Formats: sequence, structure tokens, C-alpha cells
Amino acid sequence: MSHLKLFNYEISKLILGSNPFSGFSHKTPDVDEEMMDFYTCEEIKKTWDIAQDKGINGFCVRGDIHMLRLLREYYNEGRMKNFLWFAQTVPELASFEASLHLINSNKVKPACIYHHGGQLDNLLMEGKKQLVKDHLKMIRDTGYISGMASHQPKFIEMAEDENWDIDLYLTCFYNLTGRGKKGLTSINGSKGEIFDPEDPPMMCKVIKQVKKPCIAYKIFGAGRSCKDEDNIYSAMKFAVENIKPGDLIMLGVFQKYGNQIQQNVEILSRILSEKEL
Repeated sequence: MSHLKLFNYEISKLILGSNPFSGFSHKTPDVDEEMMDFYTCEEIKKTWDIAQDKGINGFCVRGDIHMLRLLREYYNEGRMKNFLWFAQTVPELASFEASLHLINSNKVKPACIYHHGGQLDNLLMEGKKQLVKDHLKMIRDTGYISGMASHQPKFIEMAEDENWDIDLYLTCFYNLTGRGKKGLTSINGSKGEIFDPEDPPMMCKVIKQVKKPCIAYKIFGAGRSCKDEDNIYSAMKFAVENIKPGDLIMLGVFQKYGNQIQQNVEILSRILSEKEL
């Protein structure tokens, strides 16, 4: 697995996402339930083991009580090696301060804390830019690498143009927040989400424009580009060719029907090798 420099860390080009662990399939309620039934605590830890064995040394996990307890357990069992945690704030807690407190007080310390993308987008759409900037200042004050996630290219552009005090962006290939866009090319997801194939090029344009490093996510459209290995190869090749060389790719996995981690690592390694020829 290819590694690169991210601030003071050596990190794998591919890092592990975590939505499937919490039953966020972005497909249907039935798939949400299937993911939660499959991903027992031990199954999540086993997935982290596989990722580390395959050379992945970065992962994103939301900072909720369940996942933080699981991280502590994993660490105490001696299974957490050089595994860099990118901590996502959680919007369901009573306050942003409470979310940061949970993350900060955990035994396992993060490499990075980033603002939850859906919450950030909604606040900006409500005109609460200053509140978002206050949240980002709170993250900055923790002393960890600070980031923000967004599904909307215009919000990444805004943060860059206005020089917001953050270190990196997590950039979703699909605009799932606030668009209300309909069309024949759209692939409907859960809860009215729309995965529009016109979205990835728009976000990639912004990813290439901004100077800060980016972590590209949902490059497979929450599994919609994974029908077969050719689909996976094409989607991953598009991502590699349309982000900056120093940017990362984050992929969640559903290991129930096969070793998606191994498959993703092998395909990405192949693409990067072909690029060097």
C-alpha cells in the first residue's frame, strides 16, 4: 500500500471509513439493519485488524459513545498499532462542545478531528456561518489536526477563499445535502438522497483547486459503483486521476460478502503502479 506524508504523519493513500459500522448504508433501511447485524463489536475490530494487515494505517470513526468505547477496548487488547484515528464530531449530542469533550477525554487520542459534513452543510445553508467557524475554532483549540467535511463544492470553495483556519478538507464526491435536484440521471438513495453522476467532476475540480490536502470519500457512491471489479477499477481510477497527488481516499467497507479491504488495496495498488509506468 502506497504511503504519503500528511503533516507529521506517514499515512496510507487509502484510509478506512466507518459508516457501515453504524448502519449508515445510504441505500435502504433493510441494508442499514443488515450492516448493524453483521458489524458486532468483534467484527468491527476484526475489520480494523484486516485493514492494518493490508497496510492501511488511517481510519475515520465517529466520536460517539459506542465507537469510543470500542476504540478503547481495541487499544487495550494491544491490537491498535500505528493506526491513525480521524475523529468525526457527532451531531446528535446536546452540543458541539459535548462532542469534542467526548473525543478529547477518550483514552485513544486522534490524529485529526473534523466537523461532521452533514451538520456543517445544514448550518451553512441556514446562514450560520459564524457558528460553523466557532466550531472549527474549538477543534483548532484541541491542538489536533483540524478538518471539515462537506458534500457541497461551494462550501469547500468558501472555506478556501476566506482562508478558514483549518488544515484539511473531507470532500464527498456526491452532493447529498440540500440540493433537492431531480433528473433521469439520478440514482435515488435512502431518505431522498440523490447520487448524481454529474457530481464527482464538480467536487474534483474544487479538490484540485484548493491548496489544502483533501480526503475524498464516497468515491463509489456508497456502493453504487461496485457492481463488479471493472466498475470498482474505473471509479477508483477516476478518483486517483482527479485528486491531488497528496490527497487521500477514504472507503467504508461491508465485509459480509467478501474481503472488500483486500480488493480495494489490490486495485488501488495496481492503479498507482500503472500511473508510474
